[in-house]
Amino acid sequence: MKKLSWIFAVVFALLLPACVSVKSTTAFYTPTTTTFYPPKDKHVVIPIMGEPPSQPYREIGRFAFQSDMGYPFMMKAIEYNARLAGADAVYIKESKNWTVPYAYTVPTTVSWVPVGGWYGGGCGGWYGGAVVPITYPGYTGVSYQSFMGIDARMLVFKR
Repeated sequence: MKKLSWIFAVVFALLLPACVSVKSTTAFYTPTTTTFYPPKDKHVVIPIMGEPPSQPYREIGRFAFQSDMGYPFMMKAIEYNARLAGADAVYIKESKNWTVPYAYTVPTTVSWVPVGGWYGGGCGGWYGGAVVPITYPGYTGVSYQSFMGIDARMLVFKR
Protein backbone atom coordinates (compact mmCIF):
# COMPACT_ATOMS: atom_id res chain seq x y z
CA MET A 1 0.00 0.00 0.00
CA LYS A 2 2.89 2.31 0.85
CA LYS A 3 4.42 1.75 -2.61
CA LEU A 4 1.10 2.45 -4.33
CA SER A 5 0.69 5.81 -2.55
CA TRP A 6 4.27 6.72 -3.45
CA ILE A 7 3.60 5.95 -7.14
CA PHE A 8 0.42 8.06 -7.01
CA ALA A 9 2.38 10.97 -5.50
CA VAL A 10 5.01 10.82 -8.27
CA VAL A 11 2.39 10.68 -11.04
CA PHE A 12 0.50 13.62 -9.46
CA ALA A 13 3.71 15.67 -9.21
CA LEU A 14 4.51 15.01 -12.87
CA LEU A 15 1.03 15.97 -14.04
CA LEU A 16 0.70 19.08 -11.86
CA PRO A 17 2.48 21.44 -14.32
CA ALA A 18 0.07 20.26 -17.03
CA CYS A 19 -2.75 21.81 -15.00
CA VAL A 20 -1.41 25.31 -15.55
CA SER A 21 -3.71 26.93 -18.06
CA VAL A 22 -3.14 29.80 -20.46
CA LYS A 23 -6.38 31.22 -19.06
CA SER A 24 -4.43 32.16 -15.94
CA THR A 25 -2.26 34.52 -18.01
CA THR A 26 -5.10 36.97 -18.72
CA ALA A 27 -4.00 38.89 -15.62
CA PHE A 28 -0.90 40.01 -17.55
CA TYR A 29 -2.84 41.66 -20.39
CA THR A 30 -3.39 45.42 -20.17
CA PRO A 31 -5.64 47.22 -22.69
CA THR A 32 -4.17 50.44 -24.08
CA THR A 33 -7.41 51.70 -25.60
CA THR A 34 -11.01 52.09 -24.45
CA THR A 35 -12.30 50.63 -27.71
CA PHE A 36 -13.62 47.09 -27.35
CA TYR A 37 -12.91 44.50 -30.06
CA PRO A 38 -14.85 41.23 -30.11
CA PRO A 39 -12.83 38.05 -29.45
CA LYS A 40 -11.57 36.12 -32.46
CA ASP A 41 -12.74 32.62 -33.29
CA LYS A 42 -10.31 29.85 -32.29
CA HIS A 43 -9.75 28.95 -35.96
CA VAL A 44 -8.58 32.43 -37.01
CA VAL A 45 -4.81 32.61 -37.58
CA ILE A 46 -3.21 35.47 -35.63
CA PRO A 47 0.33 36.21 -36.84
CA ILE A 48 2.97 36.68 -34.15
CA MET A 49 5.72 38.93 -35.50
CA GLY A 50 9.17 40.01 -34.38
CA GLU A 51 8.89 43.39 -36.13
CA PRO A 52 6.05 45.88 -36.46
CA PRO A 53 3.89 45.25 -39.54
CA SER A 54 4.34 47.40 -42.64
CA GLN A 55 0.62 48.09 -43.02
CA PRO A 56 -1.14 50.69 -40.81
CA TYR A 57 -2.15 49.37 -37.38
CA ARG A 58 -3.34 50.47 -33.99
CA GLU A 59 -2.09 49.07 -30.67
CA ILE A 60 -4.96 47.86 -28.49
CA GLY A 61 -3.08 46.22 -25.61
CA ARG A 62 0.11 45.00 -24.00
CA PHE A 63 0.86 41.49 -22.81
CA ALA A 64 3.96 41.38 -20.57
CA PHE A 65 4.67 38.05 -18.93
CA GLN A 66 7.43 35.79 -17.66
CA SER A 67 7.32 32.07 -17.00
CA ASP A 68 9.37 28.92 -16.55
CA MET A 69 6.87 26.86 -18.59
CA GLY A 70 8.86 27.12 -21.84
CA TYR A 71 8.43 28.50 -25.34
CA PRO A 72 5.34 26.48 -26.42
CA PHE A 73 3.40 27.64 -23.35
CA MET A 74 4.42 31.27 -23.96
CA MET A 75 3.25 31.15 -27.58
CA LYS A 76 -0.08 29.60 -26.56
CA ALA A 77 -0.51 32.31 -23.91
CA ILE A 78 0.19 35.07 -26.45
CA GLU A 79 -2.24 33.57 -28.94
CA TYR A 80 -4.94 33.03 -26.30
CA ASN A 81 -4.72 36.63 -25.06
CA ALA A 82 -4.63 38.01 -28.62
CA ARG A 83 -7.80 36.10 -29.51
CA LEU A 84 -9.52 37.29 -26.34
CA ALA A 85 -8.55 40.91 -27.04
CA GLY A 86 -9.71 40.70 -30.68
CA ALA A 87 -6.24 41.42 -32.08
CA ASP A 88 -5.42 40.95 -35.76
CA ALA A 89 -1.70 40.45 -35.04
CA VAL A 90 0.87 40.43 -32.26
CA TYR A 91 4.19 42.24 -32.28
CA ILE A 92 6.77 40.90 -29.82
CA LYS A 93 8.62 44.03 -28.80
CA GLU A 94 11.05 42.26 -26.48
CA SER A 95 11.87 38.69 -25.51
CA LYS A 96 14.45 37.49 -23.01
CA ASN A 97 15.66 34.11 -21.73
CA TRP A 98 17.65 33.56 -18.55
CA THR A 99 18.55 30.82 -16.11
CA VAL A 100 18.71 30.91 -12.33
CA PRO A 101 20.86 28.47 -10.36
CA TYR A 102 19.44 26.78 -7.28
CA ALA A 103 20.91 24.38 -4.76
CA TYR A 104 19.30 21.10 -3.80
CA THR A 105 20.00 18.45 -1.17
CA VAL A 106 19.29 14.73 -1.26
CA PRO A 107 19.25 13.43 2.32
CA THR A 108 21.02 10.32 3.57
CA THR A 109 18.82 7.23 3.40
CA VAL A 110 18.97 3.85 5.08
CA SER A 111 17.69 0.58 3.61
CA TRP A 112 17.43 -2.77 5.35
CA VAL A 113 18.67 -5.80 3.41
CA PRO A 114 18.08 -9.42 4.49
CA VAL A 115 21.18 -11.60 4.64
CA GLY A 116 21.49 -15.31 5.28
CA GLY A 117 21.29 -18.64 3.55
CA TRP A 118 18.73 -19.76 1.03
CA TYR A 119 17.20 -23.18 0.89
CA GLY A 120 15.30 -24.46 -2.07
CA GLY A 121 13.09 -27.14 -0.54
CA GLY A 122 9.31 -26.82 -0.56
CA CYS A 123 8.32 -23.20 -0.97
CA GLY A 124 11.84 -21.94 -0.49
CA GLY A 125 12.78 -19.21 1.96
CA TRP A 126 15.41 -17.61 4.17
CA TYR A 127 16.96 -19.30 7.15
CA GLY A 128 19.42 -18.21 9.76
CA GLY A 129 19.33 -14.75 8.34
CA ALA A 130 19.39 -11.26 9.69
CA VAL A 131 18.60 -7.82 8.41
CA VAL A 132 21.45 -5.36 8.07
CA PRO A 133 21.30 -1.65 7.34
CA ILE A 134 22.74 -0.22 4.14
CA THR A 135 23.38 3.52 4.25
CA TYR A 136 23.29 5.64 1.10
CA PRO A 137 25.05 8.95 1.69
CA GLY A 138 23.22 12.14 0.86
CA TYR A 139 24.60 14.81 -1.41
CA THR A 140 24.05 18.36 -2.54
CA GLY A 141 24.18 19.83 -6.01
CA VAL A 142 23.30 22.77 -8.19
CA SER A 143 20.74 22.81 -10.96
CA TYR A 144 19.30 25.55 -13.15
CA GLN A 145 15.79 26.78 -13.85
CA SER A 146 15.12 28.48 -17.20
CA PHE A 147 12.79 31.45 -17.59
CA MET A 148 11.42 33.35 -20.56
CA GLY A 149 9.95 36.85 -20.52
CA ILE A 150 8.07 38.65 -23.30
CA ASP A 151 6.66 42.10 -23.94
CA ALA A 152 4.09 41.72 -26.71
CA ARG A 153 1.78 44.31 -28.25
CA MET A 154 -1.69 43.40 -29.52
CA LEU A 155 -2.53 45.10 -32.81
CA VAL A 156 -5.53 45.67 -35.04
CA PHE A 157 -5.08 46.70 -38.64
CA LYS A 158 -6.59 49.96 -39.81
CA ARG A 159 -9.20 49.43 -42.47
